[in-house]
Amino acid sequence: MIIVAGALRVRPEERAGYLAGCRAVVEQARRTAGCLDFAISADLLDDGRVNVFERWRSRAELAAFRGSGPADDQQAALLSADVAEYCVDSDGEDSGGEGSGGADSDGAGSEEPGTAFPRDIGRPASRALAAAGYRAPADLTAVSERELLALHGVGPRAVERLRRTMAEQGLAFRR
Repeated sequence: MIIVAGALRVRPEERAGYLAGCRAVVEQARRTAGCLDFAISADLLDDGRVNVFERWRSRAELAAFRGSGPADDQQAALLSADVAEYCVDSDGEDSGGEGSGGADSDGAGSEEPGTAFPRDIGRPASRALAAAGYRAPADLTAVSERELLALHGVGPRAVERLRRTMAEQGLAFRR
């Protein structure tokens, strides 16, 4: 089973509109094969926080649903995103990879297999970037930090590490 969980940040005055815009996505997800649960909801204590919780039968079914990502207006409303993906076996034990340490729990190292990104961005971030078609830091010059933060699995620490790696190569995110 795959669990996607975390929080998004929006301006408090924009949260109701953001959530209203998510209704169709939640409806579509819940009708999709392999979706066990899908919720996007207002946080009870923080007016700028939107909670995300998803359960999927398999990574393949989650990937098939993801498609092209959030609509432009939803993406523009995001100030930040801290959402991670976890793979849990049938016994309820974490089966590795994502770990319970969060999106950026991997130790430092060279590159993540299959990409030219540093390992210290974390496996969820590496998978999210690969799923979005990004394989190397040069690919990220076409996107903004905000767009990356909208990807499930890419958090602020991963973006900071990518920014550092890109700067070392004379590259920068799109403004």
